[in-house]
Amino acid sequence: MEASIADIQHFLTSAVDRFEPVLLKYGVLIIVTAVAVEGFGIPAPGQTLLIVAAILSVRGNLSIYTVALAAWFGAVGGSFIGYAIGRVGGRKLLQRLPVGSSRLERMESLCRRYGGLFVVVSRFFDGLRNFAGILVGGLRMPVLKFALMTSLGATLWVGFWGLGVYYLDEHVHAIAAGFKRLSVATWIIAGALLVALVLYVAGVGRKTG
Repeated sequence: MEASIADIQHFLTSAVDRFEPVLLKYGVLIIVTAVAVEGFGIPAPGQTLLIVAAILSVRGNLSIYTVALAAWFGAVGGSFIGYAIGRVGGRKLLQRLPVGSSRLERMESLCRRYGGLFVVVSRFFDGLRNFAGILVGGLRMPVLKFALMTSLGATLWVGFWGLGVYYLDEHVHAIAAGFKRLSVATWIIAGALLVALVLYVAGVGRKTG
């Protein structure tokens, strides 16, 4: 237990030491940028920056409300860019894959039924939030539905990792422990889902070939 707490403290200290100078120099601009680029497929430490910014807000170095707004706008804006990429190019990519029209229609049906929930939940998962907008854009999720779901997901995400860390700063070590475990697990889950999708597409290709 002591080793675990020491690891968590080291993680927090390292994160703050690494990102504090950047956050104090560039402020919310770096938060908006990092969180936004996550939304269209580019890995970036957006969530870590949000946590560190919340810790700095506890210290009085930053305004938690400014941090929260910056992260929210970055999350929504980045997701919309990913969605636009999916709408423009995602469909063409899907049509080039060895997927029959019936299977593609089934994927669109699943997106209509569960795509909104997927958009909200994916915001909390490393890897998934990078490509959620692109995927549902390619599957033609209605823009209004996407706007509502990605806004809700961003609100919950910022509330948990931003305002949650700020208002529960006495429990920040426990929060960081969950974040550390979640980060590893979600990358594994995202990788497994990607492999499953590739195997699924390959299987469909063999059946339709």
